[in-house]
Order: sequence, then C-alpha cells, then structure tokens
Amino acid sequence: MCILASTSQMKELDRTAIEDWKISSLWLMERAAGAVADRVARLTPKDALGKRIAVFCGPGNNGGDGIAAAGILLKEGYEVRVYLVGNREKMTPDSRAMEQKLQEAGGRLEAYAPTQPPQQEWTRSSSCIIDALFGVGLKRPITGDFLSAVRQMNEAECPVVSCDIPSGIDGDTGAVLGEAVRADWTVTFTCSKYGLGQGGGKEYAGTVEVAPIGIPEELIREFFAR
Repeated sequence: MCILASTSQMKELDRTAIEDWKISSLWLMERAAGAVADRVARLTPKDALGKRIAVFCGPGNNGGDGIAAAGILLKEGYEVRVYLVGNREKMTPDSRAMEQKLQEAGGRLEAYAPTQPPQQEWTRSSSCIIDALFGVGLKRPITGDFLSAVRQMNEAECPVVSCDIPSGIDGDTGAVLGEAVRADWTVTFTCSKYGLGQGGGKEYAGTVEVAPIGIPEELIREFFAR
C-alpha cells in the first residue's frame, strides 16, 4: 500500500498510532532504524574490505532513528561512528533511550566537531553514511554545524542513506531549504512524502524505499479514508 502523505498527516498518524492504538514509539523507532540498517547492509556487505559507517544525527526523533540504526549495525559487526549535531539538551526522550542502547552495543554518541581531523578522516574513508539530521518537519534553511554536516556528507564519495527524507528538503513541497543532503537512497517510513516526488526533493532523494515500521494497515486505511 503506497500512500502519499503530508507532514501534518504523518505527525497525526504517528500520534494516533502511539496514543490511541498504544503502539510503543520506541518500537516504531527501532523498526524504522532496522529498515535503514538493512539498506546500509545491502549497500555495504559485512564481508567487504571497507565497512566503516558514519552516522550524522540531530537531537530530534529523526536523529533517534539514526542512533538506533547505528546500534544495529554495530551488533552486526560494522565499524560505526555516530555524531550528534546540535544541542544535546534538545534530545528527545526516545533519542536518549536509543543512545543508551547504542552504549550497550559498545558505541558512543560523539559531539560533532566539523574541523576535527579524525572525524573528517572517518567520514572520508566510510563505506556508507547515514543522514539522520532532520525529518519531514523542517521548514527553515539549514545553518551552522548542521550546514557543515550536510556539506561533509555531500563531499563524501560513498553512498548516503537518508532517514525518511534528505535533510534540508521540505517534506511538503520538496523545496531545498538553502542546502540539502544529496542522498543515494532515502528510506522513508510508512508512507511516501509529497516532498520526495517534487521540487528539489525528487532530485535529492535518490532511490526512494517506503518501509513499513509496524503501523497497522487497518489504521493507515482508516486514517486516509477520513
């Protein structure tokens, strides 16, 4: 079932699933992360010579998807470094829960330092990069360290996989909000988004994969039939 959704529809659908249908938000996040990790694994087999993964995360729930995907990949034998871009104090409860699981898997959420040579070298030598800076709700141009991270990802020679939507793309219009990640793959969750098929989003999203993350089809059909 492939349905196009706006950012407001997705926010309400997620709220309905969590609050009304009592589906765990952490479970949904882990399912989303599993779909992202699976795509990365398909692009970078574990037996490949290079299996370094760089993950760029914002403090919101999109970042939580990236943190959770990093933990999954660590358990599968990949070498992973995870960078938090932005203010740690703004991390959502679900993102903090995924950081705890990352630590249990042997990983660490590092503060992003755009000019730090070891981080730059890791990104340059990575086999794949995960973009988990911003989700579909972004409506303002990317600036500061977030812009540095977008540029660093775009300068890398390896594939980039975006969580839900490339960071810097308006989820409704597809407009490029200043600058945006040029993804090779976008793993979008539950429904495709209007912004992935129009404007700059169509160009920046790469190959789009719609991943079910556990919201029942019955609920999705009911919601979009309103």
